[in-house]
Amino acid sequence: MKLLLLLVAVGLCSAQFNPNTRAGRTSIVHLFEWRWDDIAAECERYLGPNGFGGVQISPPNENIVLSNPWRPWYERYQPISYKLCTRSGNEQQFRSMVTRCNNVGVYIYVDAIINHMCGSGGGAGTHSTCGSYFNAGSKDFSAVPYSSLDFNDGKCYTGSGEIENYGDANQVRNCRLVGLLDLALEKDYSTCGNGWVCEHRWRQIKNMVIFRNVVDGQPFSNWWDNGSNQVAFGRGNRGFIIFNNEDRYMDVTLNTGLPAGTYCDVISGQKEGTRCTGRQITVGSNGSARFQISNTDDDPFAAIHVNSKL
Repeated sequence: MKLLLLLVAVGLCSAQFNPNTRAGRTSIVHLFEWRWDDIAAECERYLGPNGFGGVQISPPNENIVLSNPWRPWYERYQPISYKLCTRSGNEQQFRSMVTRCNNVGVYIYVDAIINHMCGSGGGAGTHSTCGSYFNAGSKDFSAVPYSSLDFNDGKCYTGSGEIENYGDANQVRNCRLVGLLDLALEKDYSTCGNGWVCEHRWRQIKNMVIFRNVVDGQPFSNWWDNGSNQVAFGRGNRGFIIFNNEDRYMDVTLNTGLPAGTYCDVISGQKEGTRCTGRQITVGSNGSARFQISNTDDDPFAAIHVNSKL
């Protein structure tokens, strides 16, 4: 029996996900309701030196201020906006805490509230930790901004608007939990767009992530420059990239090191099936290709790799 229990324990331990802590650190402590300055000091004087891997913190976003009962712990779970100011501290103190804790090997894990805002009975005014105006009755959270269009009330079909049957998936998804205003998370726009800048979704960024993966592990090769701000280099025989950061047109023929063929430039476009939505670059049998890049292009550089071959 003891051997069986040992094997079970070993199996459970090995099945855990990566704890996302530094090597040799696997334990996380929850410093519930602590102030950011105090957490930073605790990281430096105790948690770091004693091998702790992380701290879970209370929600850092602006929340409603409740007075009956006076300032209960659960007010932290009723967002008004996503500004970083609570009774634990402001944004500057939050940033300092993260930096100071990381510097001693302790990571910060945020308790993020993204499913709902404050309770429907929260009233209207500026009784919030940053002083942002809101109106729970009309579902106006202008500091985000959210309006009545951003909530699930129209999809909840219970008489009270609350979850009345936890066995009903539609109620659980679309109705309020203990009065908390439930956000319609399926809407495409607090994702990319509507004021959010999502550079990681830009075609050029996405395609260069793919480029990096394709050339991973390959040596630098075929370096070229014009003695100034026109630069090109390859990564083994897997990829080649060239930049024109001059104030004039570039027209050069360079050795890419890539196999012969026609390639899609993944900066001006991308490969879609057997066609390229941007410019095509032909690599000859000797591995050389002609690059013509205007300094007035939106993105005055080009990149090709073996997976962009047409």
